[in-house]
Amino acid sequence: MDYLSQYIVPFSGLDNNEHNFDFVVSDEFFTQFDDSTINGGNINVNLKLLKKTDSLQLKISLKGTVNILCDRCLDYYDQEISFSDMVLVEFGAETNFDSNQDCVLLKKGKTEINIAQLIYEFSHFALPLQHYHPNTKTGETGCNKEMLDILNNYLIDEDDEKIDPRWEKLKDIKNKS
Repeated sequence: MDYLSQYIVPFSGLDNNEHNFDFVVSDEFFTQFDDSTINGGNINVNLKLLKKTDSLQLKISLKGTVNILCDRCLDYYDQEISFSDMVLVEFGAETNFDSNQDCVLLKKGKTEINIAQLIYEFSHFALPLQHYHPNTKTGETGCNKEMLDILNNYLIDEDDEKIDPRWEKLKDIKNKS
């Protein structure tokens, strides 16, 4: 059985109303996708499916933690995430998840939808732009101290660096304006 088949939502027998579905995403989920930024995680997913005669409206909410690589010290850490978004599903000639971010095309006659790809994308949308360990309760960085010491050895102090006098004159002109 395909692991991602547990994220298939059958909608053919449902009446035109709102329906709730809950899913749990674990480490194995992210191994199903190539080149994932997320190493693993534990996410609770709530799907509110509003079935209409000619379309579906999916409100997907994610809450949990994911394991990602720190941009500063290159150690993995757990990042809390929370994300919610709405997706409109319309019926057309063929299935296409890539047509538009807010609208998914599903082939007419389909009776179910696999939301695994949407969960995967939304979990990445929930990530902060910069991936840094959160600070500890004492306000210190949560990054690997040994790696930070190594990086600090390679920092260049701008005061020690000699600047070409031509650039220095341009800098003076810039500061006057």
